[in-house]
Amino acid sequence: MNKKVYCFFAACGLLCNAAGAATDSVNLSINNLHNNVLPFDPQATTSQVFQSERDATGVFNRRLNSTEASMLNSSNRHNNLDSGHADFGVEIPDLGAGSSLLEQQQETRLGEMVLRQIGQEMPLYNDPWTQDELSQIFNRIYIASGMSAVAPLGLVVIEDNSINAFAVPGGLFALNTGLVLSVKTNDELAGVMGHEIAHISQRHYSRSKEAFKNQALITLGSMLASILLASQSSDAAGAVALGAQAAMIDRQLSYSRNQEREADRVGMRLMYAAGYNPVAMADFFETMNRKTGTVSFMPDFWLTHPLSTERMSEARLRASQYPAIKARLDIPDDRNQALHEQNKLHVMQYRMAVLSNQVNENRLVVAAQRDPAAIPALALFYARAGKYTQARALASQFAQQQPDMVIAAITQTEIELMANQPQQALDIILPQSRIMPENRALAIYTAQAYSALVQGQAALELLQPLVNKNPRDVVVWQAMEAAASRLPESELKTLQLLRFRAENEFWHGNVDKAIRSLMRASKLAQNNYSMQARIEKRLDEMQEARKFRG
Repeated sequence: MNKKVYCFFAACGLLCNAAGAATDSVNLSINNLHNNVLPFDPQATTSQVFQSERDATGVFNRRLNSTEASMLNSSNRHNNLDSGHADFGVEIPDLGAGSSLLEQQQETRLGEMVLRQIGQEMPLYNDPWTQDELSQIFNRIYIASGMSAVAPLGLVVIEDNSINAFAVPGGLFALNTGLVLSVKTNDELAGVMGHEIAHISQRHYSRSKEAFKNQALITLGSMLASILLASQSSDAAGAVALGAQAAMIDRQLSYSRNQEREADRVGMRLMYAAGYNPVAMADFFETMNRKTGTVSFMPDFWLTHPLSTERMSEARLRASQYPAIKARLDIPDDRNQALHEQNKLHVMQYRMAVLSNQVNENRLVVAAQRDPAAIPALALFYARAGKYTQARALASQFAQQQPDMVIAAITQTEIELMANQPQQALDIILPQSRIMPENRALAIYTAQAYSALVQGQAALELLQPLVNKNPRDVVVWQAMEAAASRLPESELKTLQLLRFRAENEFWHGNVDKAIRSLMRASKLAQNNYSMQARIEKRLDEMQEARKFRG
């Protein structure tokens, strides 16, 4: 992460400016995993499956940026663990008038600003099928939170090996590929999501801004004083600045510990209400803690981070007080569903290893011999290497074994598109897309096949409902721009290209470029009043977004 991006996300974490914080972050840099077991291949170590490009002497550098600080009243501090029983409802505390429509709109704008910043500065893992699978878990948790009256901004996956996830007001959730590759079950993923969504449902951002509003002025005054002193003594200036920041950090940490516990407690409720096992949250905490056991140098910041032994013990005890989730493995239908979900998680993890270039052929071959979930990933690996015969054979084998898994048809389609056989790709994916017209991933790959066949309009007709449903979906906007490039030459083609390009530029943080593209589109649409009106409305929205600073 470059300095600019780090500073941006630091401004969204605990140790930031005095105005408060917007996000929660749990970050474990993966420098040396050679002696750790992969969650998706219980018999293989990382050195057997993943091709490490890191120094074997590297160590985990745990950097945990905690979230928004706020003043919690005594009733919020007194949780159900203290009373000796767990509350299995999902009611959230009465937080007063902070949930006004105006504030919700502000938080949505803040979330959109962060989404654009992520698109501009971070490498995104834009695999439609993986996004859809993770979004299903996220949506179940979000609905359980009771916030579903306000549609969430959604979920983004960042291509980064560190174990990291954070949430932003407005319902934006981001997680790293490193986190997905580290979990053993969907329940552990749900635990991370539940914790983060709890930060949003508890309105920690708004409460933290209010709690530290006055202190912001004090700290700002101290920083200004340090600037004046700098002309006389740089040491004195640094002492004033660091003293102000240290006082601020000390106060924020105490609030953050309470908020982390609150997020654990509420997050477990959300998990349970959504049908996930709360014990998995405690399991994941302990997994992260064990991974720091080989650290030879412990930064001072880690010593005061809220993820303490006490907090982990509380999480374990609280989770144990929940009634057991139905023993799905004892019920035939539930057993099949549980095994199907676990198999999909393994498929997702192997696929992610290939698409993020973390695995070599030999190790994938070994994995595929032990775990059929690695077969589509190996097929994809061969296709990316131009070995289409081997890729097709493996993909066909998996499709016969798992005919009901959408990823089987998607893998076969990807192979044919890479082999420049778009008609074969369409023949594979179109029947699946017609059976499940609401499936986003199938629609995107079907549109790609149409675009490759120079049938841009057919592709656009598939994609338009997706952006109507989610106008922030940059993957779909990219597919729409590609489809528009396949339209017959005309002024309408140029107009559509400019519109879709503007959306891509906007959600990748290039707001000025997006505005220029829309201005050009508006000129082309001067003889089409309804089209120009839509463009001008969108142009106004982008210009307002450019002014917003959070």
